[in-house]
Amino acid sequence: MYPRLVCLLLLLAAPLCAQGMSEDYVRARTEAKFSRPHGITLEWDVMAHAAFFEQQHKVRANGFGGDGIGFARDMDGFPVGVFLDTEARLRFSWHDSIEVGYGFALTRAFKDDLGKFVRFNGVIYPPGTDIDFGADWHEVRLHYRRDLLRFGLGREFTLYATAGLEWSYVRVQTGSDTFPVSKNRDEETFKELLPWWNAGIGMQLELGTRIRLTADARGTYAIGYPTFQERDKDDMKQSVISISSHFTFEYAITDWFTLLARVKLRYFYTKLYGGWRSDRFLWYSLGPEVGFGIRL
Repeated sequence: MYPRLVCLLLLLAAPLCAQGMSEDYVRARTEAKFSRPHGITLEWDVMAHAAFFEQQHKVRANGFGGDGIGFARDMDGFPVGVFLDTEARLRFSWHDSIEVGYGFALTRAFKDDLGKFVRFNGVIYPPGTDIDFGADWHEVRLHYRRDLLRFGLGREFTLYATAGLEWSYVRVQTGSDTFPVSKNRDEETFKELLPWWNAGIGMQLELGTRIRLTADARGTYAIGYPTFQERDKDDMKQSVISISSHFTFEYAITDWFTLLARVKLRYFYTKLYGGWRSDRFLWYSLGPEVGFGIRL
């Protein structure tokens, strides 16, 4: 009776002992991993952003308020588009990395029969007029990432913060085939914009060696700071509200090739003003992104 009971207890205790040894082994390997110098690694991602979006542009010219034009609101534009985005991250320690990103959106809308009077950039477009509207929006970002805390048996959960700079090039085109419009009324470029600060926070979870989940958000709120330029003998200023948020799923096919899928939210508003003129541009989009990553 007793030998059988002892054998049964040993069998029940064996998995617990094995689990304890396994945890100790994981801890030892984790400590050894982070005790060594990190070296340098490079990650490069390329993604296509299929999103619902809206863009609006408004000009106050010669001291008179003008109507804003919206891609979906006024131009009956199809508010779903595909836009490209790419990022490169250079990690040079266990806690520090640098990220460089670039994205762009090119949109066009054409309306043959305008339904209302629209005053834009000093030109009045009457009802029944043909009107064309579009924008080229490019954004560049440079961020420093600092890993703040790591949790878990293998330190698989990471909490990090980011800080850096963003800059955008915006060119808006508005015109009509019904009557000619002068060149400076056809095109408006936000060429005086200066880079602005950007900061955020993120979380990353590694599930084994193949799957990584990341959630992050960063933003800017900078209102009325100088551009160190003049317009109509007045100092020019700019205001920027910028929000970016992502939830990312990564699956490593090999050690160097990864599939990416994420949900992206983007909101961008800028106002450039000085003298008798004020220019505003608004963009917001929400939708999935898919792509691939290279890990070196």
